[in-house]
Amino acid sequence: MPLYAYIATDRTGKKVQGYIDAASKSVAYQKVKARGLFPTRLDQDVSRASKAVAGESLAYSLLQLSALLRAGIPLDEALESIAEFDEDASMRAALKRVRVRLREGTTMTAAMVEEQAFPPMLIRMVQAGEESGQSAEILGKYAEFLKRDIEHRRALVSALSYPVALVVLSLVLMSGLLYFLTPVLKEMYGSMGLDLPWITSVLITVGEGVGTFGPFAVPALILAGYFFLKVFPRRALDRMKLSLPLVGTMLRCGLMEQWSRTLGMLHEAGVPLVRAMELSRESLNNEAVRSDLESAERAVERGDGLAKALGRVAAIPPLLHQFLRTGERTGELEAMLMSAAAFYERELERRRGMLAKFLEPALIILMGCIVGVLVLSVLLPLAQISSQLQV
Repeated sequence: MPLYAYIATDRTGKKVQGYIDAASKSVAYQKVKARGLFPTRLDQDVSRASKAVAGESLAYSLLQLSALLRAGIPLDEALESIAEFDEDASMRAALKRVRVRLREGTTMTAAMVEEQAFPPMLIRMVQAGEESGQSAEILGKYAEFLKRDIEHRRALVSALSYPVALVVLSLVLMSGLLYFLTPVLKEMYGSMGLDLPWITSVLITVGEGVGTFGPFAVPALILAGYFFLKVFPRRALDRMKLSLPLVGTMLRCGLMEQWSRTLGMLHEAGVPLVRAMELSRESLNNEAVRSDLESAERAVERGDGLAKALGRVAAIPPLLHQFLRTGERTGELEAMLMSAAAFYERELERRRGMLAKFLEPALIILMGCIVGVLVLSVLLPLAQISSQLQV
């Protein structure tokens, strides 16, 4: 049901504002009056969040909520406390609306379903927590999962930011050198009538191309890249990402870590296996892997075991398949999934360290070689002139 924001006065004339959950505006008006208030304004709530709250803010709020519930504080009071002091305005508003619906007699799950601020996986876990009576523990686990995912993303961006910045800066500097150096070389050596070395001739040709087409090439490349990303199928593009050297393996490790941990966490919380697989798949940001996992879900629905169904999925590495098979044999699938997630988390950190260790020096060496070629192309004609003068 929609929420109505109201402004009213009490019997003492004090101004009061809040939300009321009602099927229609007239019903909302009667509910406000039943509380002993005199409505002066009643509007349907239009402040509902249009997108999910940022992961860090959501994790921070859920950690607080979990701690308060573990301390024995009632859910209504815990939500009121967090909604009052949360730094994220969208999160504050969403929690206030959830609290209003709870007071009207709905469950936490039903109240959160009405809000787009909360991801489907969280709602499903809250439902499992309500059914099992372990809401505080499950909320804490999900908050830790969000924190870990955010940390991994930041670490990956940090590992790639310096090499990317170095490449971009080097390209800008090289283009500038070619643009300003080529006319000087052409004028200086052209007046001497020398037969220039091939490396110098190539440099002058490239520099002339940069000077002529450079101003048009950059916007053209940007537009071509934009249309390529828009037109090229997302699934094929995501599959290409996984095939990239160095980075592709890191992306695959990150996807397997996230999928394993999400599936293990959901299944441990009591979510049915097929639904847990669906939510785990939806949490991944790769269409190629999601498509492969969707076929495995259909196989599990038909009665196949998890390991057997995923054995036909190319995106699942053999080691993860072995973890799943062992988990099914021993009846400890959740433990094996968490072990697999921990393994791929360590593997991701190791490969991220290798990337930072070898990629940066390799790029510096490459840039040094390019600068050396530039210097050589300038000095070779001078050496040729010097030898002719000595003769």
